[in-house]
Amino acid sequence: MIKLLSIRNLLLIDEIDLSLDKGLCVLTGETGAGKSMILDSLNLITGERAKSGLRPENGKVLSVTALVDIDSFIFAKNKLNELGISHSNEILVKRIISDDGRSKCFINENLVTSGTLKLLFNDIIEIHSQFSEQGLLNTSTHINILDDFGINHKSLEKLNTLWKNLAEAKKEFEDLNDEKQDQQRIKENIKYDLEELKSLNPIINEFQDLLNKRIVLQNSAKITETLNSVTDNFYSENPPGIEALLSRVLKSLKSIEHLLDDNSKRDIENLNSIFLETKEVSNNINNLMKQDFNINKLEEIEDRIQLYKKVAKKHNCKEDDLVSFFEKFNATLDKAINFDEILIEKKQCYKEIKQKYFKMAEEISKSRKISAKKLDEDINKELPALKLENAKFQTFIESSEASSSGIDKITFKIQTNPKSEMDMIKNISSGGELCRFALAIKVIAQKKNQTVMVFDEVDSGIGGAVSSSVGERLKKLGGSRQVIVVTHSPQVAAYGKEHFVVKKINKDQDTKINVMKINYKEKIKEVARMLSGKVITEEAMKAAKKLIEN
Repeated sequence: MIKLLSIRNLLLIDEIDLSLDKGLCVLTGETGAGKSMILDSLNLITGERAKSGLRPENGKVLSVTALVDIDSFIFAKNKLNELGISHSNEILVKRIISDDGRSKCFINENLVTSGTLKLLFNDIIEIHSQFSEQGLLNTSTHINILDDFGINHKSLEKLNTLWKNLAEAKKEFEDLNDEKQDQQRIKENIKYDLEELKSLNPIINEFQDLLNKRIVLQNSAKITETLNSVTDNFYSENPPGIEALLSRVLKSLKSIEHLLDDNSKRDIENLNSIFLETKEVSNNINNLMKQDFNINKLEEIEDRIQLYKKVAKKHNCKEDDLVSFFEKFNATLDKAINFDEILIEKKQCYKEIKQKYFKMAEEISKSRKISAKKLDEDINKELPALKLENAKFQTFIESSEASSSGIDKITFKIQTNPKSEMDMIKNISSGGELCRFALAIKVIAQKKNQTVMVFDEVDSGIGGAVSSSVGERLKKLGGSRQVIVVTHSPQVAAYGKEHFVVKKINKDQDTKINVMKINYKEKIKEVARMLSGKVITEEAMKAAKKLIEN
């Protein structure tokens, strides 16, 4: 609800601060006193486009500020959280319009768009007047009204959850399918490269090994010549080679070993070790001599080296990195293959959630059809008491595209007299009739809803007992929420829990508007004025007191 409303520089209003409470709040005043300006301020707070005539005088700034209790408005809290705006159960909303027509909107000092305000206040404040675009004139609200009347909210919450899950499952499936298509395109693009890599079949460290082998083969003649020379030095008999010399020396020393000291014996042992290592080296060299230095293999090695270089250059990498490239390409191929299995699972998941959603949506749709009949019946019973005895209300349910609300499109239509056709509520020409229809619907349908209701011209074209009936229903509606009514009817005003009087004040050849909250005695006097006119009679005072106390 709106707890405080502050208005600055709005046409004839210089400065007004209103403290409001829950229940029925009435605004009265003589015709032309400026009551509509209060409605203009509320329209600004709810994000509606500012009328061209509201632009302030040069050098001034029009501002409307409202302290709003959002404790029971979950949607508004969630929206604020999405916007990253910190909040408690109250928010401070401000709309500023400069003298050049520029508009700024704030929530808790955070700059927001008028569209954000409009979205936020869609569930918080509902204004019913001839020119308002809110409330019943917005057909998107009709489904919420019907659901609030007769549908289990837990079922709606479950449906909403299923819709979210369905959207997520659909997105996952579509994203995965798109990824598969991307992978297929990648596969096609790398097809040639993959075949090329397959033919190369790179092996870790192979390229460096090939380079080493190439060097060896390129120098095979020199290697062979050198090894032959070295072998001669090992095995030559005349002159004796290394192995023969060491053998002779060791044989001589061993013949006198028993005559030598310990140090000399250790030297003989060391020499023997050297002899054994020399034999091992000579054997290795001998084996190396047996190595196949087939010069014909050089061509094969050279071809593979060049293939490595070619492919590496193509992929702008080092030859040794081609192994990781090959593994990456194979992984891409494997992934594209595995997509089919995953897609089947995702599609099945999406299918199952879809079935659950439509089953729940169809159940809710059946319930809506039952609730619609009851709603029509109850509202039509209300209409005669509101001087709409020739009118008829009917709820139309059509199939629609699936949404978080289900598979139904709900439209309220009315018939103002038996000879006319059922038509959209927005086509009602009378602002008073529109407000009374809204009143009947809200009293019957939205008993738990906490939306602030604002009515203008609700008493237009009625009087006496009908006005009293309207006032009674407004008071009833105010039992669960805040209801603000601009009225000329004393019968309606009498039911107000809070009463504000709007007056024009002439001072220093200047006219300004003032709004004053009145007490019980002042209320009697104001209702008496509404009954009798400018001259308040004793009879009018008694009648006013009777109206208020009944």
